[in-house]
Amino acid sequence: MKATIIALFFLAAAVCVIALLPESICRAPHPTSSCAGTVKTMWYFNNGTNKCEHYLGCGGGYNDFGSKACCQDSCPYGTK
Repeated sequence: MKATIIALFFLAAAVCVIALLPESICRAPHPTSSCAGTVKTMWYFNNGTNKCEHYLGCGGGYNDFGSKACCQDSCPYGTK
């Protein structure tokens, strides 16, 4: 499970550098999960507010980013 979470985190980081995410992924509901590892400040695109917002978690999805700038670059479909 930890390896999967780590792999998804690196995938999300790579997506930030490579290209925009499709709007359907950015607008998908943000799943919540429990963390067995280190909890840190993460960012996700909130479909309800059309903004990138922070939360405390461990990431692990396509709509999880390590910084606000990365979230805004990957999901520019709302307001900054």
